Amino acid sequence: MILVKKILFFTLFLVIILTLSAAAEDVELNYYSHAVENGTRLDIIEAFEEQNPGIKVNLVELSADTNKKLQTINTILQAQDSSMDIFDADVTWPPIFAAAGWAEPLEDYISEEDINDFLPGPINAVDYMGHLWGIPYRTDAGMLYYRKDLLEKYDREVPETWDDLINTSLYIMEREDGMKGHAGSWAQYEGLTCNLMEIVWSYGGKVFDEEGNVVYNSPETVEAVKTMTAMVREHDIMPNGIVNFYSGDARAPFFSGNLVFLRDWPSGWRSAQDPEKSDVVGKVGIAPLPKGSADERSYSTLGGWQVMVSKYSENKEEAIKFAKFRASKEAQKMAALGLSHIPARDSLYQDEDILEFMPFLEEMHPAIVNSYPRPKSPYYAEISNVLQVETQNALVGNKTPEEAVADADERISQIAK
Repeated sequence: MILVKKILFFTLFLVIILTLSAAAEDVELNYYSHAVENGTRLDIIEAFEEQNPGIKVNLVELSADTNKKLQTINTILQAQDSSMDIFDADVTWPPIFAAAGWAEPLEDYISEEDINDFLPGPINAVDYMGHLWGIPYRTDAGMLYYRKDLLEKYDREVPETWDDLINTSLYIMEREDGMKGHAGSWAQYEGLTCNLMEIVWSYGGKVFDEEGNVVYNSPETVEAVKTMTAMVREHDIMPNGIVNFYSGDARAPFFSGNLVFLRDWPSGWRSAQDPEKSDVVGKVGIAPLPKGSADERSYSTLGGWQVMVSKYSENKEEAIKFAKFRASKEAQKMAALGLSHIPARDSLYQDEDILEFMPFLEEMHPAIVNSYPRPKSPYYAEISNVLQVETQNALVGNKTPEEAVADADERISQIAK
């Protein structure tokens, strides 16, 4: 009888141990992220799981279209669906989810030392209403590509101001057949907002002040839009059809050798150096974008992605642990080497492996450090659309720059009430 009791006790003990062990391995997280390009994202997840054997992470692939990504994530959060634990967010999204109460604030889980390792632009993008709503794992920044060979040939400096860029463009255009001066992404889409804000900021303009008041209608903003309009309508330094140019359209004349300057993202660098895609291999330099005047500073629109944690996750502790790993130096280095992602951590710009793989990062670093987030608002999508429409009204001559800026200010004020 005693033996039977011992056997039953041991069996019960074993069942409890196995149950607890199974429970410890039973935490599953669903991470809504970009589609798999190669094995790097899965390698990052595998590295996390090896360090955290009690947690399994399922990668849920989202559409390649950023707007569709937002729509999917927005729908899940609005439904308070707990099936999504962690998700990727574009730099303009944190205020949207924070204002709706759908995201978990993360500042209590990140050390000050860790925060200080992030570049100022990416960490600024997730800082909203006194809380950190995400952790940056990748950054991006607009910058100026230029023809080194042409500037050397005509003894011209890399432009410091937008007026310098216009004057150098005109000088070289007079001496090079079929050459245009400058191009950017000026079609009516998010690329135009990025290009516009870089010029507006460089003249000292902004959309909101520190108190959240709409201050777009200012002499500084008008001067910026006047400069853009003059590039198209007065000086004719832009290619024909610039108001329909997306990123690929802007790159095409530069890569074919018919453009002196190009505003582009770092992702254009590899193509510029690829003989199968570019006729200007070895002839391209990069620099920070021009200033509005010598007294102002250069600005680059911040791009990139961060990882956020759903307010409705039933495994917040584990989700936060994965979010921190996803934005860690280890994971960002893996993404830099495996996906050519630009790191959001400053310390990685001294990493020998990354610099060997992407030597252009040393040149790009000043522009990346100067990157600045677009206006932070829960209504960002509507505001961006207004900026695009009204700027194009000025570019095509439907309105004066003064009228376009004033009308944009009025419409943004109504949206932001």
